[in-house]
Amino acid sequence: MASDNPDGSLLRWPELEHQEDWDILLLGNGLSMNVWPDFDYRSLLQTGAYADLSDTDRALFGGGTNFEVVLGELSNAIRVCEVAGVKTGELYARYRSIQRALGEAVRRVHPTRSQVPDETLTTIRAVMESFEWVFTISYDLLIYWAMGCGGSYAPFKDHFRYASRCQFDPERAKVYADDIPVYYLHGALHLVVGGDGDTWKLRLTALQTILDQFGSTIADDPQARPLLVTEGSAAEKLRAVESNVYLSHALDRLRAVVLPTVVFGSSLGEQDDHLLEALIEEPSRPVAVSMMPTGTRRERARRQTDLWGRLDVDKLYFYDATTHPLGSPDLRRG
Repeated sequence: MASDNPDGSLLRWPELEHQEDWDILLLGNGLSMNVWPDFDYRSLLQTGAYADLSDTDRALFGGGTNFEVVLGELSNAIRVCEVAGVKTGELYARYRSIQRALGEAVRRVHPTRSQVPDETLTTIRAVMESFEWVFTISYDLLIYWAMGCGGSYAPFKDHFRYASRCQFDPERAKVYADDIPVYYLHGALHLVVGGDGDTWKLRLTALQTILDQFGSTIADDPQARPLLVTEGSAAEKLRAVESNVYLSHALDRLRAVVLPTVVFGSSLGEQDDHLLEALIEEPSRPVAVSMMPTGTRRERARRQTDLWGRLDVDKLYFYDATTHPLGSPDLRRG
């Protein structure tokens, strides 16, 4: 039953699975942490990448931790200075230092492809394949690896397939009947935005994995940076999303495709209010949100009531994340 008056109880996924024609899957960091517990992005940014910065670099953040915003602002400053004939050496130094710190911190906690069992990726792929649309707010490579597990990316399409560097082109992002489109709402480790604003994806090479390439300087585009909307307020995240053609396209897709939606692995906290606004664009959309069965029932009821007040849809369900295939402890072992 939909939660008309949240009381802390949770449905089991098998009870909920056939109550609606679930067509959209929205994945959060809970999936990543179930597979690899070190995937704690708040810890990564606050005690990893952010801690690696010099005092000069840290001052550019103004107390925040949003790497995408700071790198974007530095890129804009470099472009303006170059046009105005102002020296940019120090700006480039700060840019590379911040990018390098982010890359090193991510590589410390991210598993290699060989550390994630094929059985785990096969399970994730099978779940994704049971939906018509997939969105994720995680940055890591698990979804990307799962899409290609088994040797073929079909039926998944990420729309990065144009020009020599697998670029995104909004004019060529049509979704065909047999496609399952996958959108990275907050960017991902394998996505790059160039100094000209174009977005493309990194690919495995004979010498470097994608993780090896992450955070490294792009030889022919020194202003290129990872496309990651890292921790920050909803307003900061929305600003970063709206400044990138690919990210704004992905959010528009979530807003426009009004179909029953399953959320797994995200609490949809206040920092993600821009996603809630997209989901409630049409209140008739049923939404099912996973929740860990931790704490007391009263504590769960408080969390449910908060989300129930912010996610104003006609049907809102809460289900036990551990009863869903993506919440199984077996994902850690494969």
